[in-house]
Amino acid sequence: MTANPSFRRTPFEILADLGIRDPADIDIEAIAEDCGATIRYRPLSGCAARIMGYKERAIITIDEASPRPRQRFSAGHELGHWMRDRGQVSFQCRSQSFVREWSAENPETRANRFASDLLLPAKMFRAQAQKKPVTLDTVRELGRLFCTSLTATAIRLVEYGDLPAVLVCNSPEKREWFIVNGEVRGKLFLEGRPGSGSVANALLRGELKNAQPAEVRSDAWFDHRNAHSHWIHEDSIPLSDGSVLSLLWWKDETQLVDVDNELEERAAWRSDFRKEE
Repeated sequence: MTANPSFRRTPFEILADLGIRDPADIDIEAIAEDCGATIRYRPLSGCAARIMGYKERAIITIDEASPRPRQRFSAGHELGHWMRDRGQVSFQCRSQSFVREWSAENPETRANRFASDLLLPAKMFRAQAQKKPVTLDTVRELGRLFCTSLTATAIRLVEYGDLPAVLVCNSPEKREWFIVNGEVRGKLFLEGRPGSGSVANALLRGELKNAQPAEVRSDAWFDHRNAHSHWIHEDSIPLSDGSVLSLLWWKDETQLVDVDNELEERAAWRSDFRKEE
């Protein structure tokens, strides 16, 4: 494998250059070397990973005590800093960066996206996720296949799965971020916080310890006039940093069909109104 530390290569370009077409071949240590970075595993305190670079070479240090999926994602994240933020002296990334930095436009979010694109390539992931139920059990299954963390894999399932779903991360203080599948985007809008009746609400309030998937009323999550008449599948889990990750799936898509019909009626009304003018 010939080292090619050229700046600004995308994850797609890196994988293509190396001829990687199967999840089992995504060797993060070899990929990093190809990009001019060496990964090493050491005890770390206060951060999950760090990178230091000088000219054409970098050293990425990963906490040796972390689970292997976390190590791989941490390495991909730091490699994202190397390929996107080169020229800055160093980065030290806490575990929270890998959970909460998914929506703001900043170096941590960009590094998370780089790691996802590298370790969970869209084409490979779509082939494996097709028609699978949108549950945390599916996330765990895919995570084992790609050897990736729960959060990163869940995001990919919502983004590239073919069923309508939303992924939400709430801390005790606020909603941290959310990811919306294309089947839902622009049709329904989340409430600011998970409402009464949701599993996430009970977890955040400390009223529930062993969460199980449940069918909950849509108005516990979404702001829509008919939300109280529909149900969604909620799979929520507490994370190590105190936040709650919630995977929401419309097993029964009646609500989305109703919203589609409503939007079509509004569009037709506007068209007729313009014609009358």
